[in-house]
Amino acid sequence: METCTVTGEPERLSAWFAAATASPAESVSAWRRTPDFPRRLPTGITFDVVLAPRNVVELAYDILRRYEQTVGPAVRFTNLTTAAILVPPGTAARWGNLVVGASWLDRSAVPTCLGIGHAVRIPGLAPSAQGVPVEWLEAPSAESTVGDTPLLTAPVQLVRCLAEARSLLAPEDEQSPLSRAVSAVRAVLRAPQRT
Repeated sequence: METCTVTGEPERLSAWFAAATASPAESVSAWRRTPDFPRRLPTGITFDVVLAPRNVVELAYDILRRYEQTVGPAVRFTNLTTAAILVPPGTAARWGNLVVGASWLDRSAVPTCLGIGHAVRIPGLAPSAQGVPVEWLEAPSAESTVGDTPLLTAPVQLVRCLAEARSLLAPEDEQSPLSRAVSAVRAVLRAPQRT
């Protein structure tokens, strides 16, 4: 998955992101002056974040797209192997129950969901120079909004696709029989067709 940039009207999105701060008007003004500058925003107000390994997030997003589910913004930390997926506020409070319903091979690998009391660095809403510590893995789009709120990834579908992605990426000896069967079927479907 490549990094991407915000499409549409960044002004609408900056107002939504700024709503998470103590001073929204000041935050919007700062983003107007430096639209490419990353910001540290509190979670739990306009969005929560799910933290997971980047390769798991990338595969989960591919799976979500195949199932024609909404794929919301996600952030890639350039100096880490982690990604943060923006999900609706309140997700952190019910994340434990969502995870219980998914089949995780390794409970220590379960993604974390952060809500109130935490913060995350968000990339700027304009393309930035190289070397920034955070980039959009999946940028928010002003065209994919309800009012001025960008569509966020649905937690129920996300947790299931993260579990499936983690299972598919696990070494073969750790995969469940179902995961090995799914991997085999996908390998056949991806193989070049002989005529």
